[in-house]
Amino acid sequence: MSHSHTPPGSPLGGGLRVGGSGRHLVDREGLFVPLIIDTAWSAFSDTTEDEWRVYLATRRRQGFTAVLVATTPILHDRMTRPDSLESYERRADGFPDFDRPRAEFWQRARDFTRIAHGEFGITLLVTVLWNNYLPGTWGAAATPGVVMPDGVRRDFVRAVADALADLEPAFVVGGDDHYDVPDANAGYLEAIELLRERAPSSLLTTHTAPRAVLPAQIAERLDFFLHQSGHNVENVDLTWQQPAQYLALSPRKPLVNSEPPYELHGKVGGRARRSRAEVRAASWASVLSGSSAGIGYGAHGVWMWATTHGSFEAGDSSLDPFLWADALRLPGALDISLLARLFRDHRLDRLDPAQELLGPGLDPVLRAAADPQRDIVAVHLPYASAVTIDHDLSGHDIRMWDLHERTPIVPVVRHSSGRTIIEQAFGEADQLIIAEHGR
Repeated sequence: MSHSHTPPGSPLGGGLRVGGSGRHLVDREGLFVPLIIDTAWSAFSDTTEDEWRVYLATRRRQGFTAVLVATTPILHDRMTRPDSLESYERRADGFPDFDRPRAEFWQRARDFTRIAHGEFGITLLVTVLWNNYLPGTWGAAATPGVVMPDGVRRDFVRAVADALADLEPAFVVGGDDHYDVPDANAGYLEAIELLRERAPSSLLTTHTAPRAVLPAQIAERLDFFLHQSGHNVENVDLTWQQPAQYLALSPRKPLVNSEPPYELHGKVGGRARRSRAEVRAASWASVLSGSSAGIGYGAHGVWMWATTHGSFEAGDSSLDPFLWADALRLPGALDISLLARLFRDHRLDRLDPAQELLGPGLDPVLRAAADPQRDIVAVHLPYASAVTIDHDLSGHDIRMWDLHERTPIVPVVRHSSGRTIIEQAFGEADQLIIAEHGR
């Protein structure tokens, strides 16, 4: 089946650029694009064309603007099955045979990218080198024997660029690395140079592991940043702690937490699954803590495209996934849909962390952000509570949302001594306050 039409009103995906503020991305026409990213790592290998269209139609309707995919199997964290179309043939042990690349994989990658960009207006973020394939990384230690020789790695990066460059996806140079191994970093830097040469119109970024510190040599060569707060039970504070290292860099570049906890993913180091509420809280905490170019989302079952005829490699730590068609309907995606709407309506890319507005001694999970002029102030309350904002918002339009119900609340507001008090509003879960001047 082949469709080449673009639905009416559907903007082209691909061709993203960094906006003039250094905080956000724009499309080919210079229009603001919040980077609302879903995760479908194994889509090139494990989806059919019809499934891909169903998936993209669903995510477009929900307001997603981008999808993360991978060009190599994530060997320690995938669903293995006999019918996967991968970038290399498999050896007898199941690992890739670098002497036997598969041309049909690149045709599918190209077709899927064209469909996402041209028919659905969703930009692909294409991951090039997952850390397993570079020397000395934690992934290479977990899957020994699959490190790409230098020549193979260079040929592989060229193959990615040559297959996709004219479609202008964004390229994600590395995957899930700590970027603390010199030999591996040399491989990433070489890949950056090859991609700049062969795909000069595409933006470049990279995907980090939790608590990674991106080396300056890599950071300065990227167009925007993705960081990961991740799935471990002890990582809650990373949503607001990790952005600081990126906000300190000059010039300013767009920043997104591309991997907060995935919905219904196992709590790594814990005994439960990540709830919709936990994913939503991490997402809003990220946006209000400086990761203000967008947000990432993952449904546990979609990202590895779980079916009835595969075996999931990481069930011990992540818990077994749900079938992709079921996971596609998880309700947390609609929470991200509301976030996407509010992002556009209020241009939340203007926000910087502003915890000082809440005063000292408050629970750090309450997050506040504002623009420098305080023309827009936003506060996320992870539970119903009154809040005092240390700024006179009497000239602002103050709106409030029950994020669990996805419904607006009429706030009760008082102004006193240059401060704004917003009374506790009924609700069983988290709430968002947005105060904007001039609306």
